[in-house]
Amino acid sequence: MPDGWQWDGTLFQGSAAYCERGRLPYAPGFAETLATALGLDGRGRLLDVGCGPGTVTLALARFFTEAVGIDPDEEMLAEAERQAKRRGATGAR
Repeated sequence: MPDGWQWDGTLFQGSAAYCERGRLPYAPGFAETLATALGLDGRGRLLDVGCGPGTVTLALARFFTEAVGIDPDEEMLAEAERQAKRRGATGAR
């Protein structure tokens, strides 16, 4: 990180539960198209940096052995965990 840079923990405060509902969805078939274009075969590991509520992580999780999302906002990570449980994404964390 550059000197003097500091994460503002209030930046997305209170928005995690609404993040997925409030943004436009990805195009139908986006995960499948991306998996085909990249030659994903169900193996390997995905690291989603700045995963927010896990939208991309969870969409791509089935194309990897393990999918991990990281985010500086604890509320976003909690929402990502709720979404993973709701979707039954076993390889995502």
